[in-house]
Amino acid sequence: MKTLLISWLLVASGLWTIPSVEEEVIARDKELNQLISQHRVKDAALIYADDFVLTTSSGKAKSKQDMLADISSPEVVLEINETTQVKVRVIENTAVLTGILQQKGTYKGNAFDVKLYVTDTWVKVNTNWILLAGHATVINTK
Repeated sequence: MKTLLISWLLVASGLWTIPSVEEEVIARDKELNQLISQHRVKDAALIYADDFVLTTSSGKAKSKQDMLADISSPEVVLEINETTQVKVRVIENTAVLTGILQQKGTYKGNAFDVKLYVTDTWVKVNTNWILLAGHATVINTK
């Protein structure tokens, strides 16, 4: 009873808040972006659904295995891998995240700096949000 009262007081006082679903999905997206930048393939693999598919801006489909191969490649070095202007829409255990992903770095020694409109579909499985599908479109800055 004492623990329940203390928990209620922390929530009521604003010192302890339960993250919203939107905040959970945004945090998971940030975590994945960091894992990608750090080439942490095993950890990233836990976030992608086994049947994940990304539709790239060139119209190609990439699977989970394709994504993990890209993440593991030492030829890709990311200085920036960040999603901004994020919005999350939720229905039950499905969330759609939209935003602008900036990726800046080098690939095989060649510099790139690209911004993409992204749409990611996240699904809550047990207690974790996993990424089921994604779509990216290059933002033409010219």
